[in-house]
Amino acid sequence: MNAIPFYDLFPITAKNVQFNASNQVKQGWFFPSNIHVNEIAGVVYAINAPFYTHPIPVQENKFLNSLHEPSIQMTNPKLTLLMCIIPAMILTFPLVAQHAVKDEFPNGKQRGVLNEYFTDDQWKSSNFAKPVKIKQWQDLRYGMFIHFGITSKPENADLSWGSINPRYAPDSPGITANGKLRTENWVSWPKEMKLEKFDAREWVEIARKAGFKYIVVTTKHHEGFHMWNTAWSDFKITNTPFGRDYIKELVDACHQAGMPIGFYFAQREWYHPDYQPVDISKVKIDGNHWKLNPGETSPMGPLHPKYLEYLNNVVRELCTKYGKIDIWWFDALSWDGMFTKEMWDSENLTRMIRQLQPDIVINNRASLPGDFDTPEGRLGAFQDWRPWESCIPLSDAWCYTGKPAHSFEHLLQLIVGAACGNGNLLLSWGPHWNGQFDEGQKERLFEIGDWLRVNGESIYNTRGGPWKPATWGGSTHRGNKAYIHLYNKSNTELSLPALEGIKLVSAKLLAGGESLKFYQDDQRITITLPDNLTIKGDLVIELRMNKSLDGVRKIT
Repeated sequence: MNAIPFYDLFPITAKNVQFNASNQVKQGWFFPSNIHVNEIAGVVYAINAPFYTHPIPVQENKFLNSLHEPSIQMTNPKLTLLMCIIPAMILTFPLVAQHAVKDEFPNGKQRGVLNEYFTDDQWKSSNFAKPVKIKQWQDLRYGMFIHFGITSKPENADLSWGSINPRYAPDSPGITANGKLRTENWVSWPKEMKLEKFDAREWVEIARKAGFKYIVVTTKHHEGFHMWNTAWSDFKITNTPFGRDYIKELVDACHQAGMPIGFYFAQREWYHPDYQPVDISKVKIDGNHWKLNPGETSPMGPLHPKYLEYLNNVVRELCTKYGKIDIWWFDALSWDGMFTKEMWDSENLTRMIRQLQPDIVINNRASLPGDFDTPEGRLGAFQDWRPWESCIPLSDAWCYTGKPAHSFEHLLQLIVGAACGNGNLLLSWGPHWNGQFDEGQKERLFEIGDWLRVNGESIYNTRGGPWKPATWGGSTHRGNKAYIHLYNKSNTELSLPALEGIKLVSAKLLAGGESLKFYQDDQRITITLPDNLTIKGDLVIELRMNKSLDGVRKIT
């Protein structure tokens, strides 16, 4: 994870657009508490939907002076719609390469820090999961991301990033590992790790009750601390007062409950004495990026081969010690060349993982395409040509910081927005230092779980569309059923473009089953909505069609 959540947001100031009262431009910060950004046909659209709440510093936005004038359109007088059209690559402060692209993709011409480009030959020569396993992972739709480690104390603000400075190059400010172990204060924190209230089975039961369908857990974050009983380092959880194999207990609990389990593993780290992906004596560093000095052919230092040997050993260990692992979550995005596949021997490393875990899916954070994209701190745009998963914090940071969870409405629209965009949501949180999850955060997740028990068929095992996300909400589908998610329940009707060659047979509320009147012709489907609804969350309508929606062209 990166230190600051990043967002696909256009630059906004109070003088060029008006938002509702929940948005503020205050003391140089823009709070986009109800702005959702989507991308359609290479254009970024900002629409009225409460998906984001983290403040973004206006003063760090390089594009304030290049904002296009907003154009305002009304698609329904019952809705307040603001749509600003700007070039797709105008974003806030730098984003890491969260999408793997090639020429034939609709976003294949996009370049820069958000997109890592691969030629067709590079793509074909890489390795991928079995298509059926990717489909099964997509069907899950909603995952729990557990961030916990020796630096995840509330006073540290976030895992690793809030505690460790300086960091090894190419992270800024950069130093190069010198073959010696680090001696800063944070290295002594394992002696305080007791986890006296940790209960792996309880954690998995919380996930099940909250509606999560898979779990991804941090095995090693950037601080280099091993949360399992590794044979390749003494910097590990079994050398703490807790003294047990945390990863083993979690994996065993997941297996017993039939819960798919994934491993987050940061190959980018700041502890190992031989970690030298970038030797500062061989490069010129500009921020987080580097350029080889004249005469140099590689940025890697002389000790780095020993780190690669260690990397291969611990990854092999994790793949062979704990039984079936469903997901592998690397965390060293290219960031426009900051990291490269050679730094991790990624092609060989990922092929080894697939050999040892034949059914696994692997993300795109090792400078290879991988099996799915990973938008971070933001919802991905609608994308049906390649799987994606947005990772977003439950609260203000990836791990527990003492701050409350986001609102029910905010979290629900993250789940709905991901599914309607044809992606997964990986929602991150972490326990207290004692190993117990926060009661308030648990209750918020249980609220979501209650909603999913009623409306989950509109999320799980679905695909986005056939109507792309828009101002009124979005849609998902499975077989001959479409599920409409309406964010505004005060509307009296909903009008949608007709689907070519497909007729609507019936419409009803998913919660309660109340039948709805509708009218259709060759151009539109118009659905009459009930008055005075008291449904919690968004309004979900089930539309049954006369034929399957699989393969139908997605429309706006």
